[in-house]
Amino acid sequence: MKIIVFATLALLIGALVSGRVRPVLAFTGALGVFVALDLIELESALANVVNPSLVTLVLLILVSLALQKTPLVSGLGNRLLRGGYSRGVCQLFGVVCTASAVVNNTAVVASLISTVSRNRQFLASRVLLPLSYASIFGGGLTLIGSSTNMIVNSLAIQGGYGALGFFTITPLGLVMAGVGCLMTVLLGYRFLPKRQIETRVQQNYFVEARVGEDSPLIGKSIEENGLRHLGRLFLVEVVRNGKLISPVAPGEKLLAGDALLFSGDASAVSLLQKFPGLKLFRGTHDAESSPLLNNLAEAYISQQSVLVGKTVRDINFRSQFGAAVVAIRRGSERLEGPLSNIILRTGDSLVLAVGEDFSRHTNLERNFYLINGIEAEPALSPIHSVLVLASFLLTLGLSVIGLLPLMEGLAFLLGGLVITKVLTLAEIRRRFPFEMLVIVAATLGIAQVLLTTGVAGSAASGVNAVFGQWGVYGALVGVYFLALLFTEVINNNAAAALVFPIAMEMANRWEAEPLPFIIALIFGASASFISPFGYQTNLMVFSAGNYRVQDFIRVGLPLSVVYSVVVLALIPLFFPF
Repeated sequence: MKIIVFATLALLIGALVSGRVRPVLAFTGALGVFVALDLIELESALANVVNPSLVTLVLLILVSLALQKTPLVSGLGNRLLRGGYSRGVCQLFGVVCTASAVVNNTAVVASLISTVSRNRQFLASRVLLPLSYASIFGGGLTLIGSSTNMIVNSLAIQGGYGALGFFTITPLGLVMAGVGCLMTVLLGYRFLPKRQIETRVQQNYFVEARVGEDSPLIGKSIEENGLRHLGRLFLVEVVRNGKLISPVAPGEKLLAGDALLFSGDASAVSLLQKFPGLKLFRGTHDAESSPLLNNLAEAYISQQSVLVGKTVRDINFRSQFGAAVVAIRRGSERLEGPLSNIILRTGDSLVLAVGEDFSRHTNLERNFYLINGIEAEPALSPIHSVLVLASFLLTLGLSVIGLLPLMEGLAFLLGGLVITKVLTLAEIRRRFPFEMLVIVAATLGIAQVLLTTGVAGSAASGVNAVFGQWGVYGALVGVYFLALLFTEVINNNAAAALVFPIAMEMANRWEAEPLPFIIALIFGASASFISPFGYQTNLMVFSAGNYRVQDFIRVGLPLSVVYSVVVLALIPLFFPF
């Protein structure tokens, strides 16, 4: 049976690394195999959905929807990045770390990424990666700072090891945040690129063809002319008498002088030459006056988006969002080839040609982190903002001093936000973290299987064989680096869930306190600095900052080395065996 469990885990990890399977499907599929094999009761697997720490995490995410409407974080962001580079990055760290300690760090980055990108002091490529790193360090300041902390806490409670306190990790987290700020300033100043982000979108992504006065295409629809499915080119807009038609309906009939705007593989422009009376142009619109630029938006795919793991054609993008995909960018590289065949990933940048009703679609917030070119949702008034923030801080305060359990307090607060119409039920339904809930519940069940089948023990024996010669401290180092490796190749939450049972087995074998191993797991699973794919916030800034993977390696590798040395030296001091 161990062989089957190991094989299932290998398939799960392979699916996550490939990025071709949505994490929710990979985790539920693995858990489904274990239920089918009777390795875990279905009732036990379903009971994980109401795990108190998991429910608390969901409530925190929902309450943070109201906090995002307050102008506090974005308002502070407007005052950042003044003076020299070192001072600006330190200010950024201070604000972002503080905010990420009490608000979901993904929400903090989402609130600041646009403000930081548009700052006049530094290029976006010089400051967006520090923004992501700051949110990661801020997440290590309190129990609620990141979903990783809450997941590990859920596993600890489930395993009978007791719950972590709100400030258990704070002393070590503060030291690591200081180390992180110093290293990010030094490494960022030396290695982060000074890379401009291209703004003349239409010349990079568009091929234009104009309908001649005597073209036989006139009077026929897009579908009838065979212009809808060209494989490597995609018709996104028609410009007629200075006005845009977008998205273009299959039944739209062409008129003389219409400008047809195609996106996709520019090398496939020869496909248009077979259409009689269609004259080819490229980048002919004036950059200042073109209606095209006024009709473009740039969006970054969120982790919960229905687009992840699918192609534009699979999802029927036009009908779902009222927009057409003009281009897809992943970091500094614009992907070539047929747009309809590119498998989308979290963090991909989409350049969209939007219709008039685009901003009214209710599925935008769930599917995209940031939309440039579209008016943001109106913020709360100053009075409402103060009341929301005060209520949230009061809830946290009552929880810290033990007068009100955090889960109950957040439930009351969420109810109050709905009653006062700060949040609506429609908003909660649209933004409910369903996939995260399913993934975490599945990981809790998988962790149970790893323990009960002895797979965690076998894995612990392997880790112990490598690191055990250095005693209990070597075992701690092994757990940390296993979590770090999984974080960089999969993601932080999956790493925490998969390594937790191994960590507890290691602690039991050495008859050590479990807390140092839990702390090593938390900090190891959050130390995603080398890869843009290991942590949500890294993915968010990857395309927005026009980064390459090499940029993460140049800055993240030395940062990860220093971070690991310091945190492994300090864990036994703060949390003795």
